Amino acid sequence: MLGLERGLVKLEPFDDKWTQLFDKERELLFSQLNDLIVDVQHVGSTSIEGLFAKPIIDIAIGVSSFDTIKELKEKIKKLGYVEVPVSIDGKHVFARYKEKKITHFLHVMIHNHSLWIDQISFRDYLRSTPDAKIEYIKLKEELAMKFPNDVTSYTNEKKKFVDNILKRSKKS
Repeated sequence: MLGLERGLVKLEPFDDKWTQLFDKERELLFSQLNDLIVDVQHVGSTSIEGLFAKPIIDIAIGVSSFDTIKELKEKIKKLGYVEVPVSIDGKHVFARYKEKKITHFLHVMIHNHSLWIDQISFRDYLRSTPDAKIEYIKLKEELAMKFPNDVTSYTNEKKKFVDNILKRSKKS
């Protein structure tokens, strides 16, 4: 099942369909936005085999400049996405809903700048390091039980772990 009501934290076991859903969305994005985007990557927990995740597909879209983001916004909205306010400089986030549930997040940022590199590095490190993946699963389960109706606290509590993984990934 794909989708989760805004603000809720509910984890599901990894589902192979998440990769298929990403592939389908990537095709749509490239077909509609090809002239504006540099790269599209599946990120977040649904991109890591074996990881429990909120059933929302996270997609990183890399663009060449901030000017491109302005042009991209209108086209993304025409694809059924709604802009979500975020307080991270250099990142724009859009959500797609189905029946009041968020099914997809688009994270638009400058390709190969620090935010992009961190997203990809975190994903790749967890994909290649089973011990870190197990550690993350345990943390996510603990936090999901602690904050089932508070996605902000859930996310904030994961930050220390994420930062630690990024440090480890830069050393390897």
